[in-house]
Amino acid sequence: MSAYFFSFQEFLKIVPGLLIFPISLYLGLQKIGTKVSARISYGSDPISPFCIKYIDFRNMKDRTIVIYSIYALTNDEEFLLKLKKCSPPLIVKAHQSAIVEIPPYSFLLSDGKKFELDNSMIEKTTIYLELAHSTIKCQTLNFSQPIGKKLGKHKILKNVTNNYNDFIYDKHAVYAIAYALDGRVKTAIINDAGTLGGEWNFTPRQISMQSLRSKEAIEAELNTMKLGDHVDWFNVYLLDEYTQSA
Repeated sequence: MSAYFFSFQEFLKIVPGLLIFPISLYLGLQKIGTKVSARISYGSDPISPFCIKYIDFRNMKDRTIVIYSIYALTNDEEFLLKLKKCSPPLIVKAHQSAIVEIPPYSFLLSDGKKFELDNSMIEKTTIYLELAHSTIKCQTLNFSQPIGKKLGKHKILKNVTNNYNDFIYDKHAVYAIAYALDGRVKTAIINDAGTLGGEWNFTPRQISMQSLRSKEAIEAELNTMKLGDHVDWFNVYLLDEYTQSA
């Protein structure tokens, strides 16, 4: 009986170790290897192509990573695109996130020919990161998530955003004026009543209805207003062809 009691006491001594072992093993594995998830955000506007705008990175391991370059393999890994060289390197600490803005471009070339990304490639794109001593593949996560059963029974409204130089506009916006003042590019919006809004700090704040017939007519009126004497340059862009009908 005493021998049995002694064995039971010895067993109780090792129980804490048995309980802690799985936790210690899990924490140890968290420090081994590198695992990063990535959510890709796409977008476009009237003067730039459909492209990757942002990437939301999540460091899944209990160790800091240092990112030197970001690449995308798209169209089932057929095309390689260098998205960004991180200078200085991007540091993402253990179990933390980082949102990276991807520099814009005018167009892509493949074997000397223009190439465009499209919606069909969204689910065929994988992000790769160049670290100090290795290149790793990210676990790419879909940005959109399915709607649960509780909400799925309702009619879904889809919001559509028209964006020009970070100005959101609706069907009443007809033209945009991009201009440079003191080394900074600014944007003004003209609505279908001829009213000037956005970053417009000049007078008058109205374009004649007759000039709304074409961007050339608006440019002529702005020249009459001597806008060129107050800004470094300006251009007028037609917006209504990009506006979604309400």
